[in-house]
Parts: sequence; C-alpha cells; structure tokens
Amino acid sequence: MKFRYKALQRMREPDELDSPTLLASPRGWIATFVVLIIVAAVTAWAFVGRMPITVSATGLLTHPGGTAQLQSPYAGMVRSMFVHPDDTVQRGQAVAEVVQLDDTSRLIKSPFTGHVVAATADDGHMVTPGEDLMTIERTDAPNDRLVAMLFVPADRTLGVVPGREVDLAVSSAPPGAFGLLRGRVASVSTYPLMLEGVADLVGGEAAARGYLTGAPPRLVIVDLERDPVTTSGYAWSTKSGPPMRLQSQVNVTGSINLGGQTLFDLLLGR
Repeated sequence: MKFRYKALQRMREPDELDSPTLLASPRGWIATFVVLIIVAAVTAWAFVGRMPITVSATGLLTHPGGTAQLQSPYAGMVRSMFVHPDDTVQRGQAVAEVVQLDDTSRLIKSPFTGHVVAATADDGHMVTPGEDLMTIERTDAPNDRLVAMLFVPADRTLGVVPGREVDLAVSSAPPGAFGLLRGRVASVSTYPLMLEGVADLVGGEAAARGYLTGAPPRLVIVDLERDPVTTSGYAWSTKSGPPMRLQSQVNVTGSINLGGQTLFDLLLGR
C-alpha cells in the first residue's frame, strides 16, 4: 500500500493537529459583510422607501369652454366668410353670409365669443343645414384661463382628485430642452365621456378619436401653476422654461402624481 508523502509527513508532526485552521480569508469576510449590508438596506427600503405612483393621459391646452363647431342653419352658397383662422369673434358677430336657393341672403352669427381655430368652408362653398363652417375655441366661460384638459380612462382615475400635482409634457416645448409644465388637478368629471362628449370639447369627432383609447375617459381639468419670472408666465421643472408664450390647442401628455407606495405594500397588494 502506498501513502502520499504529505499525509505521512503530517503523521510525523502530530503537534500540528492543534494549530488553528483558517476558515475564511479577510477578503471573504469583507464580501460577506458587504452582502449582509446590501440585504439589510434592501429590506429596510422595502418597508420605508416609497415608489412614486403616477397615471398618464393625453390631452391638450385649451380654455375651460373647450371648442365648438359653428354650423350653418341654412342651405345655399357661402357668399362671404367674414372671419378666418386666428381671428377673434364676439357673441352676435356676423361670421358668414349664405345665399339661399331663392336668392335670399342670410347672415350667420356666432352664438359665443371665442377664437377661430379652423374654417371648413370658404367663399363659394355649397352648404346644407347643420354643416360645419368653422371651429371656434370658446373664451367666454366664467373665470376664463388657459388650462390643460386630460382624458383619463375611467378605470385609471382611482385616486385622481383635486389638488394632485401634474407634470405636463408640451408638444410645442420639448421636455428634453425646456422641462415639464407644472399644474394641479382642478376638477374631475363625475361620469365618463362618450365620443360625442369629447367631440364637443375638442372640436369634432375626428379630433376626439385621438383621445379615446380603451375605456371611456373622464375629463380632468388641470390648472397651470403661475410663475411671473418665466417668459411663458407659468412654472416649469426647469428654471426658465421655453422662451415663448404658451398657445392653446397644443397637445400635451400629463403625468398625475398619486403619491407613493412601499415595496412591501405593493407585494401585498395594498
């Protein structure tokens, strides 16, 4: 029988049996402590740290009265359009003249004050009763101001209440360059809006379909936070925001802050 040399050598030196044995190197202990610290930190954060909860929705900058279609109550030919896009109209102001088939001239007057967003008819255009002539953004609502209208799917509005902070990405002011527009929820509609309800606010069914994704939305009005120091007159996530005034009828994407939740509560579904 052959024995290994090292085994025989240890048998010749029995005193070495009492020598301490090194179970782990200093590097091993350091790695162990680092892992324990990380585990402890993650465990503490799971109970104490809070993750932000937000709800995103699309919408536009506009006025509280929204936009409306001005329609012709007569059939005939449009002789003259007295106003054009970017013009301001007053309630009762004549905006077009229509010549009926019996050569009778009829003036069409605006039933509200507002700003002409678009015209769908022109001189010489043949119209029928109820046909759209132009889209007017109403500015005659009480406490008229620039607001953001967000269309939040009804199944995602839990926790969306007045006072919640909102960050708005404005399409005409890229967030990467100018930051996010600040605002707060002013009101939430009691009931979801159907296609017709959204169309009444944004100026027609074609525009409304762009805001209908999934469940019928509830209308969330967002008041913009004022800041007299910035060029726009509103508060932004950056110091100065864009070097221009804000315009209405601009698309926005809003992120509504619903507070925070710990990882522990999230895992328990609370």
